[in-house]
Amino acid sequence: MGATGSRSSPPTEKLLLSIKEYSKLMRAPVRDHHRDFIRFRDLWWDITVSSERLNEETGVSGSDFLSVSLFGVQNSLESSLRTDISIEILDKTGLFTVFQRESSRATMKGSAGSLVMYVRRSELEASSCIRSNDSFYVRCTIKERLRPSLLGNWFSSKPEVSGKVAMARSHTLTVDSLGQLKAALLPRECAYSTRFTVGGSTWYLKLNPTLAAVHLVRATKEDDETQATAEFSFTLEGAVNVKSGKMTHTFDRANPDCMFAYQLPEEPSTSTTDQLHVQCCVKVIPAVVPTAVPSRAATVPRAVDIPAAKIPAAVLPPAESVLTPLLTAMHGVELDSAPTREWLNGTTMVERKVAVSGAKTAN
Repeated sequence: MGATGSRSSPPTEKLLLSIKEYSKLMRAPVRDHHRDFIRFRDLWWDITVSSERLNEETGVSGSDFLSVSLFGVQNSLESSLRTDISIEILDKTGLFTVFQRESSRATMKGSAGSLVMYVRRSELEASSCIRSNDSFYVRCTIKERLRPSLLGNWFSSKPEVSGKVAMARSHTLTVDSLGQLKAALLPRECAYSTRFTVGGSTWYLKLNPTLAAVHLVRATKEDDETQATAEFSFTLEGAVNVKSGKMTHTFDRANPDCMFAYQLPEEPSTSTTDQLHVQCCVKVIPAVVPTAVPSRAATVPRAVDIPAAKIPAAVLPPAESVLTPLLTAMHGVELDSAPTREWLNGTTMVERKVAVSGAKTAN
């Protein structure tokens, strides 16, 4: 359902899809797909969910991928560049995001107004996304990117405040069987947690059972140039029991994740369960905002028109100018005793009107 609001709440459309017969979709010898449509601002967008078998010279060759694409049907490139789109694959409950890709202006321009997300089949299944009825959830979001106003902030509405931003939080990734997970994944593949928000950024955990490593990752878009510094630690309980020390890392687009390698026990674990709980405590360190140094120009006094009644007597010049008698004799008029100009502190000049009394008639 679309929502229309102020400049702080742009028009948005969301569509939640339940993709059925996942196993059939991934086993199909010929490319099979699920297709749907979403309408936004009188324009149609094509959503396609399909299986792909990518054979690349670099990376994993011949692996099965799930592909989710969102494409504007007969949309102009200009209209696509004014739109932000997002593709998400949710967990079994359909409430929390596990995999996500968001568009940027560069991706929309380079792909002619479309967005595609690829997820390895093994990682999708290892991350608790497939439900017991052989279905999974996909959510697509389309949002209008508001253009900057020519009038700046004169008539813009006040930004909406969603409350205090949490700067510290813990999040847990649970693996039902560490042994089965290790057997199902290739050496470089991982199981992913649901995403969580702390300090204004989105984060997630991923576990590589083969390399015995757990990662904290900050999710960023391709045009995101912001940074976030966080202090964090890991606690593993169950099949592996270990706790890391506190670590600090600055996350940005070039360095989005930080890894902790844990030691596997040399002797078989005496634990009766193969389940593993990975807890990460994250505390985002607020960025230091530099204090502005006032310039010298800001201390220079400005010209101010001060009423004569408020001017200290010590500042005013003599009540009668030395030229007053001379002018009176030349023109036959009496001038007001007030000076025609007053100087304040030697820098500010205040103009005043000259009051002229009636002329004397010569005999």
